[in-house]
Amino acid sequence: MTVTQPARSPRRRAPRNTLNPDRILDAAVALLDRDGAEAFTMRALAAQLGVGTMAVYSHFRSKEEISDAVAQRLLGEVELPAAGEVDGDAREQLREVCRSVFRLFADHPSALQLLTTRPMRGDEAIAVIDRMLGLLRAAGLDRVDAARAHVALMQYTVGSALWNVRRDRALCEDGLRERVRARLADLPADRYPALTELVPELAIAQDAGMAQYELGLDGLLTGLIGRGSPSAR
Repeated sequence: MTVTQPARSPRRRAPRNTLNPDRILDAAVALLDRDGAEAFTMRALAAQLGVGTMAVYSHFRSKEEISDAVAQRLLGEVELPAAGEVDGDAREQLREVCRSVFRLFADHPSALQLLTTRPMRGDEAIAVIDRMLGLLRAAGLDRVDAARAHVALMQYTVGSALWNVRRDRALCEDGLRERVRARLADLPADRYPALTELVPELAIAQDAGMAQYELGLDGLLTGLIGRGSPSAR
């Protein structure tokens, strides 16, 4: 008896003349957010778009060029004050810039890898650095302290975002969160008295996301520039 195999559905292709750089970047961001930077290839991007790989190459010369363009697009989402202007409290404006960078990484985890593993290119990345340095200077820091404070703030922001992203991905495994909490609950109190006492509070803090980041950010800002800036006085 001959068994007829069902016909394989053809891949839906995009209509002619509809592919453009913006559409490619939209698809690249969606692909990176869904599958991560490790799975980002020109073939996967073409499949996401429903086109042949060479159609993507007609707009971008390489995967690296697309990665740079995606990084610049995402950095453009960071809310920045106007260049050379400090309207009100420089410390509060700096706080908002840091929060916006952290939120970008939380919304687009793949941006972390793109922005931390490739050389800085484009005006958007430079603009973030420039505005942060300007706000630190407006807050009263000298040249050396402003530069070091900027690096400290970016290290904390990127590190916090990376910690959150990796932890969230690890806890996606079925039942892992419950197993971790059960393990903590079974720890001997005589050996780990402080930890066993604070297990519930620690779990809440680890799941607090932006609120936990803001707690550390406020402490860091206070230590670096105090509770208020000269422009607010």
